[in-house]
Amino acid sequence: MGSVNNYVYDQLYPHSPFVKERETVDNGFSRGWGFHFQPSEEYWVDCHNHMGSVKTVNEVLRMIDQWFSRLDAFRLGKSLFISDDFSSFEVLKSAAEVDDRFAWLVHIPFDKPDIEVFKKALDNRAVGLKLHNAPIMKGEGDPECWFKDEWAEIFRLAESSGVPVLWHVTQRVSYSPYHGGGENAYWSEGHKKGVTFTNEDLLAIFLKILEMYPKLKVIGAHQLHIGLERLSTLLDRYQNLYIDTSCGFYLRWADTLYEEDRRILWEFFMKYRDRILFGTDSGVAPDKIDEYLVQGFLCHARFINQLRLPYDVLQLVSHKNAETVFGLSPVSSARRGNVRP
Repeated sequence: MGSVNNYVYDQLYPHSPFVKERETVDNGFSRGWGFHFQPSEEYWVDCHNHMGSVKTVNEVLRMIDQWFSRLDAFRLGKSLFISDDFSSFEVLKSAAEVDDRFAWLVHIPFDKPDIEVFKKALDNRAVGLKLHNAPIMKGEGDPECWFKDEWAEIFRLAESSGVPVLWHVTQRVSYSPYHGGGENAYWSEGHKKGVTFTNEDLLAIFLKILEMYPKLKVIGAHQLHIGLERLSTLLDRYQNLYIDTSCGFYLRWADTLYEEDRRILWEFFMKYRDRILFGTDSGVAPDKIDEYLVQGFLCHARFINQLRLPYDVLQLVSHKNAETVFGLSPVSSARRGNVRP
């Protein structure tokens, strides 16, 4: 396609690979039909969602039906939800067995490292572990708590079992109205309590954990709140480090990526195509799903699609990387309808 070098043209303006296939298949009968079709995700696997309180399997299933009634049309295939309710493990297991659009991670608080809780979660089909440094930033704990023997037990089991850790490590110190982020979240409370450690200190502890458990797959939520240049350095150094797309890789409803920004981001995604997982940090609860939440999801999907990634790279980011890291089965291709936004 195109009158200039085809390779250059395809890099700048990628199209669905099936456009090219139609040039020859069936003796080229449909050559040129749908020539403008761009690469599209087969479906999304969203690795980062927070779940409201649920006590029964029916509540979970109702929540999933409500969520997918809005987002199935935008090719959401599976959502991974985070739970810190230790009493609901069997409920979550049953829901995951009934509905393959649902999977879950267990959140264990920094001050409650219980190996038996983690084992019970894994026995009930938890596919990952969520950790969050927010309470530490608020001044509620020691940032070096992650070196305790109790956490070592958990990290070793996660490492040996191939269970990934989704970890909110650091937090930008600034206002971020673009994506709805408040000013100095978490840190403002900590500073009032006399907290003196910094994001740099938290990151150093996190990187030490990566070194101590080199086979532990760890996903840095929100791209660790650091820029692409430093993030590239860390991804090159730590082969067990991944990132999700939540909050930072985000594009509001009326925006289009500036071409220079797109070029920089495109190169980053192309280089780290195997290390980036789609995630939105959505907070979903039964009977509390509204347009605000739906648009938050779409802002993340819009960003990925405007990068204009090649078809195979788009599939990695949209779902295949999450399936590989979390050990998930691919979503069935038997989906409702065939025309989607």
